[in-house]
Amino acid sequence: MQENEIHYRKQRSKMGRWAAFILVLLFLGGYGLYTMRKNVVSAKPAEIEGYQVWKDKALDASRDIAVQDGGRIKPFSTWAGFTMLKLHGARSMKISVDGEKVKLGPEAVLLDCLFRPEMAKDLPIFRIDDANVITTLATHDLPEEVRRASGIDDASLEAAVKELEKKKNRRDRYSYNELEPIAPALLAKVQQIRKNQPEKAKMTSDHRRTVDLGEKVWMFMQLIYHMDFARADVEIKEGTPVVDKKSMQRMSYWIRSFPLLADAVRQMDPTGQKLPPHLRSLFSDLELRMRRSSENINILPPYEEDEKVWLPVGKRIEKVVSGNREHADELIADMEMLEDATIALREKGQSAFADELNEWKKSVHGRIGKDATSKLSTEVAYAKMDYFFRSLVIFIFAFILIMFGWLAPRSLGAKICNILAAGLAVIALALMIAGITHRCIIMERSPVGNLYDTILFIATTGVLVLLLVELMTRRAVALGLAVFMGLACMFLARRYEIGDAKDHMDPLVAVLKSNFWLSTHVVTVTIGYMGGLAAAGLSVIYLFARVLGIDEGDAKFRRAMTRIAYGMVCFTLFFSLIGTVLGGIWANDSWGRFWGWDPKENGALMIVLWCLVVLHARLAGYLREWGIHIAAVFGANIVAFSWWHVNSLSTGLHSYGFIDGLGVIWGFYGLMTGVCLMGMIAAVVTRANKPINQSLEAG
Repeated sequence: MQENEIHYRKQRSKMGRWAAFILVLLFLGGYGLYTMRKNVVSAKPAEIEGYQVWKDKALDASRDIAVQDGGRIKPFSTWAGFTMLKLHGARSMKISVDGEKVKLGPEAVLLDCLFRPEMAKDLPIFRIDDANVITTLATHDLPEEVRRASGIDDASLEAAVKELEKKKNRRDRYSYNELEPIAPALLAKVQQIRKNQPEKAKMTSDHRRTVDLGEKVWMFMQLIYHMDFARADVEIKEGTPVVDKKSMQRMSYWIRSFPLLADAVRQMDPTGQKLPPHLRSLFSDLELRMRRSSENINILPPYEEDEKVWLPVGKRIEKVVSGNREHADELIADMEMLEDATIALREKGQSAFADELNEWKKSVHGRIGKDATSKLSTEVAYAKMDYFFRSLVIFIFAFILIMFGWLAPRSLGAKICNILAAGLAVIALALMIAGITHRCIIMERSPVGNLYDTILFIATTGVLVLLLVELMTRRAVALGLAVFMGLACMFLARRYEIGDAKDHMDPLVAVLKSNFWLSTHVVTVTIGYMGGLAAAGLSVIYLFARVLGIDEGDAKFRRAMTRIAYGMVCFTLFFSLIGTVLGGIWANDSWGRFWGWDPKENGALMIVLWCLVVLHARLAGYLREWGIHIAAVFGANIVAFSWWHVNSLSTGLHSYGFIDGLGVIWGFYGLMTGVCLMGMIAAVVTRANKPINQSLEAG
């Protein structure tokens, strides 16, 4: 009987391992596809006639040009990357040029937008997941006065919408040239939606999609028209005295000559109402170029050392033409360098353009100082390293090794797989630590300051702690969880960065600018989140091992897993409690109250109380092996609520107000609750069968 029982358990363990193998692959594969789906484009690359691929010299010259965006000075490559994420949903784009596939990076796309707008207009930069966003524009639901003010021709609009419906799929990529005929109706509709409902979180999903597309089209228009001041193509109308036509085609010429021009106009007609047509056309052209370059694209450093805020070119031009000519010469010199660059690109090619761009960059870097210039180079190097994507790739290979080793745990092949997986996990961990350290150097603050930071930090500390647990236990369980946790978090980080499309290294809001509290309260609480998730992960393994018979009835394995999970619950309590108290002290210092029943505060308190319940129930004997693990798995729901869900509630001082991706949170709750129910049922069945098993063993 005993031999039969051993054989039965081994067979059940083998089947259970295959079942677990398939379940984990399905789960992680589905999760990975969901998190990366915004990068997936099924359509073949669009053919762009006449497109000229940027040479490395021009791209290299552009990467570390200084731009002020999001409250800090950053390299052009970073700004271009996040701008492209907002517009395109990815940091790269594939097109076809003369039948050859070409991959465009963010620097190339943004250089097109600024310096080659006619080519940029042909790029398939806009992703539309539901073509109804376009179809509904032809429904004439805009008020008549709005259509008239926006210059919307109903017949032309209907024809444009029908043409797009013929050419495009329900989910497809669009160029600006394709959307330009419907742009006035789109922007008018966005304005109407915002007027009726200013809060995006409260809009319907259709309205949000329309507003998102409208915002992207408007952003793209700002980009392609921003450098109009530097095009050097001002039209000289008949009747204008020509001194030097090439010089007069530059806007800088007219800004330098503006005082003389204004005096001449005043002498000609003091009222300014009867200007000759050629002057009216000139003033109109200059004003349009100035307005287009007044949008929030900041490439001009201040001319005074104590001035911190960079102004758009158009704003500086406006100051000069309004009579404030204090820095007119410096502005004109900047305009001339950018005009030289556009002329070089148009007449001499990319090599000459890169030389002129380097001259412009040298001037900018000289004004912002060595420290800022050094940080630009550091950030460019950070982007090139792409630490977290590389760690994601390494975790994928480590996970594959772990899964194959999982199928035959006592074999030599499994040992080799585990050793290789452990080595890869250490390499991935080193990359994540290096990436976080590099970010801290650039940000000059603690590693955790926003939601994106917490994902990276939880992944790194989770892998580190679990690898240390594996070093002490050597059962390959903590190793497998470390790899799984690193992989899942890196997928989530990438998905969040793509979906949020924000530079998470930008300065924090004023109340968070405290490295002491960020390094104590925020870091401690985040380590508590990691502990709760790690405890839940260990307990999920335990429950499936028991239910699927993978543990082969090994009592030592069960006790060891229970001790580790219980230890992680204690770990979670320690850091969550300290972090919550520190948060109260910080709140008292910043807001004048220790506790305000904010959702984030309540979430942290819930973690502490739940851990205390588990500890006391364990000490009192109410929770044993099954109970500890079921409670730890349920604790993951509380951690997910405190860490992630409260940020979407649009209430409280810790709310970030995001509205996308909530389905994943509810799916996580459902999954963890389902595992808890499975564990409860298994515990009841096991307890009911215990007398029978004991009698069989005695017989």
